[in-house]
Amino acid sequence: MNQQMERPGGQPVLTPKDPDTTFLIELVGGFFGLLGLGYLYVGRTEEGIIRLIIWMIYNVAAYVVIAILLAIVIGCFCIPVQLVIQIGIPLWSASTLKKSMLATMN
Repeated sequence: MNQQMERPGGQPVLTPKDPDTTFLIELVGGFFGLLGLGYLYVGRTEEGIIRLIIWMIYNVAAYVVIAILLAIVIGCFCIPVQLVIQIGIPLWSASTLKKSMLATMN
């Protein structure tokens, strides 16, 4: 129902869009990293592009920070396990070698 009309100066005029549709486009777009789609839909291009770019930058930064923090947390849990392995495996290997050498000497 949105038809394009022209002003006397030749500039296009868009009839108003449905606010509920615009709301849903902006909301769902934002959920999928495309904040600003609602603004683009109603013709507010500059605001839509600004929101789109800033939202994408924010999402990338947030995912990088989350990945780093996750690596730190997982790393903190893995350090004790790694220490046990780092000490336990050489101890096991050395004792196995010693036992086999002592067995061949007798």
